[in-house]
Amino acid sequence: MIRLGVIGFGHIGRIHCEAAQRVAGAKLASVVTSHPEEVRRLYGPDINICATYSDLGRDVPLDAVVVCTPTYLHEEHVLAAVKQGLHVLCEKPFALDLAAAHRMLAGARQNKAVLMIAQVLRFWPPYVRIKQAVDSGEIGTVQGITAYRLAQYPTWGDWFRDPQKSGGVLLDMQVHDVDFIYWLLGAPEEVYAAGVRSATGSWDHVCTTLRYSGAVVGIESSYLLPDSWPFSCGIRVIGSVASSEYTFRVAGNVEQRQQATSRLVMYQSNGQIEEPPVSSEDMYVAQLQYFVDCLEGGHAPQRCLAEDSYHVMEIMEACRESLSTSAPGRLGTSTSRRENA
Repeated sequence: MIRLGVIGFGHIGRIHCEAAQRVAGAKLASVVTSHPEEVRRLYGPDINICATYSDLGRDVPLDAVVVCTPTYLHEEHVLAAVKQGLHVLCEKPFALDLAAAHRMLAGARQNKAVLMIAQVLRFWPPYVRIKQAVDSGEIGTVQGITAYRLAQYPTWGDWFRDPQKSGGVLLDMQVHDVDFIYWLLGAPEEVYAAGVRSATGSWDHVCTTLRYSGAVVGIESSYLLPDSWPFSCGIRVIGSVASSEYTFRVAGNVEQRQQATSRLVMYQSNGQIEEPPVSSEDMYVAQLQYFVDCLEGGHAPQRCLAEDSYHVMEIMEACRESLSTSAPGRLGTSTSRRENA
C-alpha cells in the first residue's frame, strides 16, 4: 500500500485527493491545507492534516506526495520531498524555467526518488487512442497537427495572472499540447511562437509552430476568451492514409469537465468515418494509478519520464525566446539530439 500525501488543496489538489480514493494500492494519508474542516468533511476525521509541507511525514509515515501547489512553488516543494526520501508526482508544468527543472531533476536523482510530472493528456483516453493510431501506423505518416486550448483565466487563483508565478498561458496551458506532440513525434527541428501580452505582462494568447521533417504542428492557447466562452480544447491529426479529430467543450471552465461534450472521429481515406470506442476511465485516476503501480513495481514511469518533461521544458524555453525575439527559438542540445519517437 502506497501512503500518499497531497501538498495543496486548491482546484487540482481536490482532484488528486478524489482520484486517490479510486486508486488501487494507494491510501490518502495526509493533506497539506489551510482548510482542514473541508478535508475532514470529505475524507473523514482520521486523515492527517498538515498546516505546512514541512510537517509532512512527521506524524504519519508517507511513501510519496503529489505536489499541487502553484507553479512558482514546485521547485521548493519537490526538493523538500525528495530530500525526505519521498517519491513525487508533481503537477504540470515542471517549473517556471529550465534551470529550476534541472535542479528538481538532479535532486530526485541524487536522492534516488521517482519524480513524475503530471502531464495528464498522456492518460486522457481520447488522446491515448490518437497516440495508438499514430504509433500503429493506422493514420499513416503524420503530415500535420493542429491543437488548441482556449479558456478564461482560472477563477481559483489570482496567481495565474502573474507571469512570475504561473508563466502565463504558455506554461499553464500550452505545455499540455506541446507535451502531447512531443509524446507523438519527439523533438521538433524548429520552434516559432507569436503572442499577445496581457495587462500584467504575461503571454496569455500564444500561437506556436513546431516544424518537423515532413510535418508541421500549430498550437493555439489563450486565457483571453470572454466569460461566456466555453472551455475548449482539441486536436486534429492529418495522416497520409487517415486523419483523426478530437473536440472537447464545456460551459464555464474546465472544472465542469464532467458536463462536457466531446467527440473523437477517425476519417479513413476510403471514405469511412468512425467514432472509435475509448475508455471511460477518468484521466486523473488513470494517471495516479500508473504512478502508484510504478512505485509498487519498483520501476521508472516510462510512460511519463521526468527526463521527457525536462525536454518539453526546453521546447517551452524556446517558445518563450521566440515570443521575445520574434525569431525562431533555439532548442536545447539534449532536445535537438533526441531521436523522434
